[in-house]
Parts: sequence; structure tokens; C-alpha cells
Amino acid sequence: MNDFNYKYTIISKNTQETLFANISDLNSAGSLTNEDFFEYIATEAQMRRLGECTLQNEDYICMVKLNRIKSVA
Repeated sequence: MNDFNYKYTIISKNTQETLFANISDLNSAGSLTNEDFFEYIATEAQMRRLGECTLQNEDYICMVKLNRIKSVA
């Protein structure tokens, strides 16, 4: 059975600085997780409705990658 988890890279639109790279838990982003944008991403990820994509709002770009894990049942 194939399963996966997500890896996130968060970039500031204002500075183009990578704030977080390849984190697997959005809670690692600290106070950013309180913003609606990241709450939405976390909810979609929890429901496994995200694919590999790039999401953005006025302030941030969030690149979502799938980290595939092969497990044996």
C-alpha cells in the first residue's frame, strides 16, 4: 500500500525569503499557523485533499510536495 505525507516550503512574497523549507508539520511555522491561509492548508492536508501544488495569498507562497512512503500491510 502506498501512503504519503506532505512537505511544505513557505516563502515570503515581500522579501522572497524562504521562511521554512521542507517542513512536514505546519505547526513548525509558529505564529504563521494562526493565519486563515495556513489553517486552510492544514485542514486540507488533514483530510488528504492536497496534491502537489503551490498556494499563495497576499503575503506568502506555500509549495506543497508529497513525500511518498511505501508501507507493507
